Amino acid sequence: MQRALLWVAVLGLALAQQAKPEDVIKEQCAKAKVVAELWHGFTGGAPKVALENLVVEFNKGQQGRCVRPVPQGNYRDLSTKIKAAFAAGKVPAMAQGYENNIALYLEAKALLPIEALGIRLQGVNLSFLNAVRFGGVVYGVPFNKSIQVLYYNKDLLRKYGVKLPTTLEEFVAASKKLSQAEGGPVYWFQPDASTFAYFFFNLGGSYLKNGKLVLNSKEAVEALVLLQSGVKEGWAKPIASGYINQSLGSGPYAFSVDTSAGYTYYRQAAKFDLGVATLPGRTKGQTGFGLVQGTNLVVFRQASREEQAVAKDFLQFVLSPKAQAVFATATGYVPVTEAALKDPVYQGYAAENPDFATIVRQSRYAKFEPALAEWEQIRFDLLGQAIKEVVLNKADPKAALDKAQKQAEDLLAGKTR
Repeated sequence: MQRALLWVAVLGLALAQQAKPEDVIKEQCAKAKVVAELWHGFTGGAPKVALENLVVEFNKGQQGRCVRPVPQGNYRDLSTKIKAAFAAGKVPAMAQGYENNIALYLEAKALLPIEALGIRLQGVNLSFLNAVRFGGVVYGVPFNKSIQVLYYNKDLLRKYGVKLPTTLEEFVAASKKLSQAEGGPVYWFQPDASTFAYFFFNLGGSYLKNGKLVLNSKEAVEALVLLQSGVKEGWAKPIASGYINQSLGSGPYAFSVDTSAGYTYYRQAAKFDLGVATLPGRTKGQTGFGLVQGTNLVVFRQASREEQAVAKDFLQFVLSPKAQAVFATATGYVPVTEAALKDPVYQGYAAENPDFATIVRQSRYAKFEPALAEWEQIRFDLLGQAIKEVVLNKADPKAALDKAQKQAEDLLAGKTR
């Protein structure tokens, strides 16, 4: 984290120590005739600071125009407030949005096509770009994108002569061996849809079959049975409160599959030699697929032409190699353009932090959740609840997923809200 922030300072994107970026932005916008608001879900830490520093740098080059970032709580709070803004007829110029948020906003015909604004998207990660392509049209600029990676304890693997697993089978075998040796579960996970997605995708699962959402497929049941068995057999430990890195030191730890956005936090918390690797895959020689998380930046139709012009210039600035390299190395998010990987900031950071290059490699093996308007509710309140019930309360995996499937079908059919 300190190294990343040093790079920010070297590039002039960090502010003088006596000035908070939010105060500088307030001053910049007080003098501007055109203010384009950007509603976001960063609640604090490096992402919020990095975004504000990018905005400060962009605003410096503007004459009578500015971008003003406005925090709206977490991401669910953000989408709720945007829906309320639709009803009130007062939306910001820009906002962060997941793919499912974009699908929802498109139902209201609320978004502007990105390329119609004149934004150049050459060199943007195609996986990220295709995820925001609806009906052949791009409606979001990939922004803060993270990918799941394998965090591991090099010291513990060396202690017992265990090789780094490269397949799911090897991963389970290594976890069992180390757990038996240490007298406690060494694979730590959060019982949520993100963890589930890793096993689900790498067992061959897909949420959509013939255009229909399927939560209770045989691959889904197999993934949930595997997680439940890991807890019962004593090699998997659910972390039901807080983040995994916050619990390091509370017991033997060897592995976790977690977001790359947690990289700097793992480094700070680990009192052992921390490793980062690409994910174990289904078969030998196949890198595992990781769930992509994080949002895109969208532009709303209700914004004035002047605000849309500011948004266009800001989004092009965000995609510039320098801005991408600075934002990524300061936060642990993946650069969304190939050009950023050639920038001296990224090159220098990756040379000192080779694990970050691993994160970028993993981003080439990416999977996305469904871009359904209702996915947020399904993910957290239906599928997520089923996963918790199975892992924490020992419910039957098939029965829990069947229940979630029925609830999702009722929601999609408009029978429930």
